[in-house]
Amino acid sequence: MIPARRITVVRVPNGVWVGWPGGAKFFAPERPGRAAAAGGDGDGDGAAEVRAPMTARVVKVEARPGTDVGADEVLVILQAMKMEYRLTSPRAGRVERIHCAEGEMVELGALLVTLA
Repeated sequence: MIPARRITVVRVPNGVWVGWPGGAKFFAPERPGRAAAAGGDGDGDGAAEVRAPMTARVVKVEARPGTDVGADEVLVILQAMKMEYRLTSPRAGRVERIHCAEGEMVELGALLVTLA
């Protein structure tokens, strides 16, 4: 039996956000001649983004701009509904920018960390 997991789906004008504990991904309708959604997909060919999988408070920012991180290394810790969620790096890379601060409330899909 596969354990149950809670996900969140939010429709926005140009697609949908799907969030789950530890991650979030944006999906847009495919159109002929259109490249994949901007922001990279974490496969090492460009920037990767770590986004909030839910509305939550930023408890701790572990990542620092300019530092190298490994795949699955904790970057940000969020708290929602009295639970902590550790958001990890989708791949090895260098932290390019931090877009959140400790104590800040972030919305579903908010950009938290950019990896180069």
